[in-house]
Amino acid sequence: MRSLARALLFFLCGMSVLTGVLFAEVVTDVAKDGTLTLADGKSVVLAGILMDEEGVSVLRVLAHKQDVKLQLLTHVPVDGKKSAYVYLLSKSVKHPGKPGETPGEQEVLLNEFLLEIGAAKVAETQEFSRKAKFLKVQAEARKKGEGVWSYAVS
Repeated sequence: MRSLARALLFFLCGMSVLTGVLFAEVVTDVAKDGTLTLADGKSVVLAGILMDEEGVSVLRVLAHKQDVKLQLLTHVPVDGKKSAYVYLLSKSVKHPGKPGETPGEQEVLLNEFLLEIGAAKVAETQEFSRKAKFLKVQAEARKKGEGVWSYAVS
């Protein structure tokens, strides 16, 4: 029993060092550069992505005054700010829906969603754990001509 407890403690400590801690926050402001200001006064940027002015506008609509869950990346500071994977809860209904069906909730990784709709590009010079996935999502958005890819010069 003692070895199981020790193993669990080691795992939990390792997870917090490697991936940061997930916790809920409220976004109180989205700055012009896409920095999120949280209710506790801390600031974070979305890890692995770059946004222009239009992308930040989309981020503002999605995240301002919303509850988010953060996964801080302890090893990837961006311009001296902590970076994070940011999750929003999204309501969804399976279509076709049944009469009286209530929407369910699912977590959406905001960083990846912004890439998917073409509101952001992958920060290719940064190193982060989801880089391969982000590049794949970006390639799909580019192929479809979504967002910034609708007017980007190839």
